[in-house]
Amino acid sequence: MNQLTVKKVEFYGEETATVTLESEAALIDFFCHMCEYKEGDKIDNLLQVLDADVKAAYLTDWPEDLIKEKSKERLEKTGPYSYIGCGKVIEPESSIVEVQGFRIELDEIPTQDIVEFKISRLDLW
Repeated sequence: MNQLTVKKVEFYGEETATVTLESEAALIDFFCHMCEYKEGDKIDNLLQVLDADVKAAYLTDWPEDLIKEKSKERLEKTGPYSYIGCGKVIEPESSIVEVQGFRIELDEIPTQDIVEFKISRLDLW
């Protein structure tokens, strides 16, 4: 499994921090309680969420051009640790989606290759 790099750790309390991780394509921020990470650390690329809403990115009977448009990979920050996006299901049995180099374990996912998701909080343990 590939690894991610800890780019920044900003504490706001003795044990709680915002941790910024870097993949080969993007940076994202995580909530971390009992944080023992430091800049430059490497961690396994399998990330957790507190809560997520996942749905099919498109329906199979949609026109090809609309399916292509709805299948575009994206990851957008919507709050301190919340994100919306669209990614490829790489392990359906484990509900793992890959987006911009990050592998995220989501709640149950639909049986489709591409899914849209809304994450309320990315957590790093």
